[in-house]
Amino acid sequence: MPTDTTRSLRSVNFPGRYAVVRPDSRGYIDPVTSSSTTAVKQSATFTIVPGLADSDCYSFRDASGRYLRHLDYRVRFDASNGTTIFNKDATYCARQGSVAGLVSLESYNYPGRYLRRYDYELRIDLHQDDATFRADSSFTAVNPLA
Repeated sequence: MPTDTTRSLRSVNFPGRYAVVRPDSRGYIDPVTSSSTTAVKQSATFTIVPGLADSDCYSFRDASGRYLRHLDYRVRFDASNGTTIFNKDATYCARQGSVAGLVSLESYNYPGRYLRRYDYELRIDLHQDDATFRADSSFTAVNPLA
């Protein structure tokens, strides 16, 4: 994935759904369409930057400057507090997705845990070698929705 570019992350097994930040600051996989409001489209659009903890990996920043990070294995968006733990929580390393052209995002500080959809919530879970987990943890980086 290129850095310093804006993208949306489309779910592989729910292609009409995208990674979004909701008003409660938590990450979800929600439906977004061409007729969605500008605010909804912006909630599904992120700037990909070099990883805060490792520039060989990635961090994802929303329009308000908050970063996609995990806390207690649940994904949320928070403003950086500049700490080492925050930087690690907000860094994900790209791995091959379920098929060529897809990406899975492994937690930097919890190797073996991947960003995935679970009940439409985004969280990091231990890798499971089954088709459902592979699909739930694979995304397509597409042109930004906003």
